[in-house]
Amino acid sequence: MLPLLTQGGGAEKYFINLAKNISAKGYQADIVTMDENFFRKFARLLYIYALGNFFGKIDTWGREKEEEIKRRLGQARWLKVRFRDLGKILSNYDIIYAKNELVDLFLLKLAGHKKLPPIIVGMHTAVSYPQVESFQEKIHNFLYSGFVYRWLLCGIRQVHVTNESAREFVKRELKRESNLIYYPISAEETREMAEKNLSDMRFDSNKTNIIFLGRLSKQKGTDILISIISRIANDEKIKELICLNIFGSGGQKIQASIQNLEKKYSFVKYFGHIENKFIPNIIRRHDLLITTSRWETMGYNVLESQALGVPVVAFDIPGPSDIIVNGKTGFLVHSEDEFFARMKDIIERKVDFQKEAIVQNIREKFDPEKIYTDMEKMLLENF
Repeated sequence: MLPLLTQGGGAEKYFINLAKNISAKGYQADIVTMDENFFRKFARLLYIYALGNFFGKIDTWGREKEEEIKRRLGQARWLKVRFRDLGKILSNYDIIYAKNELVDLFLLKLAGHKKLPPIIVGMHTAVSYPQVESFQEKIHNFLYSGFVYRWLLCGIRQVHVTNESAREFVKRELKRESNLIYYPISAEETREMAEKNLSDMRFDSNKTNIIFLGRLSKQKGTDILISIISRIANDEKIKELICLNIFGSGGQKIQASIQNLEKKYSFVKYFGHIENKFIPNIIRRHDLLITTSRWETMGYNVLESQALGVPVVAFDIPGPSDIIVNGKTGFLVHSEDEFFARMKDIIERKVDFQKEAIVQNIREKFDPEKIYTDMEKMLLENF
């Protein structure tokens, strides 16, 4: 994949876990990314395209520590390569598993994909945005559903999807069959992480603690979050019962907006970015997770919350709809009005989700042993 693993997003977390567990089965499993110099140049182009940021400071290093990533990789390795060495490095392997981003696939084309080992493409970025408003979003949907993306997938041995909607999209728009294998997560390991990596953050145990955890961006519905905060502020009863704790970083403008809301409302607390290793412990100390995402492929915040028995309120979109059992492990909603209403039901104890039922759903559907066995089988079948 192109981004440095220190970026710390969901795809980076998935690749780290995949490499660790495949290598534990006795294979040599490495993660190959572009080096800092290449990523810095790519990030500048991306910021110019998305934000019109030609000269301003950009963060290309991310927030995760390299030593922590190496620890989490176990026996696997992380190799950072220059573009001119990419084809040579990849030729050393028997099979390549690549992320589905346009740029990642284009790099494989430039590296001479016909001369490379068999390639499996994993759909870890949404290929179709359900709501398109900006020019960039329209371009995204056009590129991912048209001839450009089909050309990039020419010669690919297998497509791996992580939710039902992506499988339908690949069949309908790209005219290809795919292999559906969910993200794996262990409830037991997640609980152990929560008990081992303790955060010193304090939360008000006398109130219902609600957590928002994710990048502050349009995709994650930060504007919807701000609207939800306004609804809470106008409800005299609810705002006295809760603490809304917000974790995540984004552009300076949106971070300033969240910080202003923290100053304005006593029930809002903004903590900024948090290292991945502390996330389970923090989630575990909350009563509810809310995610206002407009689109996802899976969503580690939802998976980790459910693995810890914490209910989730989310929009009924691919990813959350594959994880949450509506009315049993959380709520899947279709409007902002319904979102706030379901939050109130939980805050006012009108519904009582059973922690064990939430965890059991994760154990049955996202069992790591079964999923990594399926991943191993897919890799070997395409070798």
